[in-house]
Amino acid sequence: MKNTLRLAVCSNLRRDLILSLKAGRKPLSELRDLLGVSSTTAIHALRELERGKLICEDEDRNYALTKIGEIVALKLDEFIRAVEVLEKFERFWHEHDLSDIPLPLLQRIGELQNSKPLTGTPTDMFKLHTTSLQVLEQAKKVKGIYPIFNLEYLTAIEEAVMRRKIEVELIITNAVLESLIGIIETEKSFLELVHQPNFSLFATELDLKVALTLTDRVLYLGLFARDGLFDYNRALISDDTAALTWGRDLHEYYRQHAKLLEW
Repeated sequence: MKNTLRLAVCSNLRRDLILSLKAGRKPLSELRDLLGVSSTTAIHALRELERGKLICEDEDRNYALTKIGEIVALKLDEFIRAVEVLEKFERFWHEHDLSDIPLPLLQRIGELQNSKPLTGTPTDMFKLHTTSLQVLEQAKKVKGIYPIFNLEYLTAIEEAVMRRKIEVELIITNAVLESLIGIIETEKSFLELVHQPNFSLFATELDLKVALTLTDRVLYLGLFARDGLFDYNRALISDDTAALTWGRDLHEYYRQHAKLLEW
């Protein structure tokens, strides 16, 4: 195991060779040109990887990953993307509570590689709030995790469900549910909302520290600061396919820990 780790991560050239072969077998000349090294340098690294049983050479003198090499390449790619995400958004991760991002999804944090940070400014304090409402307004489908209550979000959800007839599935905490009950029972429009077939509301007993708005096109992720307060001034947003998959799996994880509400 130590030798495999050394071969895969302790040399930039060996690492790049492994990742280059992830897409399929290649001759020495293509690997050499792709990585910008001499044939002698490439051959030396390739021989080391062959001895480690991570690559093999076929009868046509093309190089390819072995089955072990394919697994190493996959994990190496995941690791590199995770490190890039952690470095790219270092302050965001460091200053927020990550305890409610489940371990399997923390291990896949690299899927958020093509996200962008959103930050409020002194001249535009409502930038994130406006953006999150725009995300809802442009959605054709919505999945959400809301550990915080905001009447404007509820109004936007009502408009999406009642007028645009899109499918909405929300997970809320019991604390948010308590805030909603009074409004639902006194406002006729909201009472109609919870009875719509395209609207599902789940409640969880967990005191969640992660907020998610996930549409057919956009992931919007908010977190609580380390002081226990929700950070309204910073979030991550992405329209990348991998990020959307990550968001769907996060929502599904907490849907399994929530109870469908029936009115």
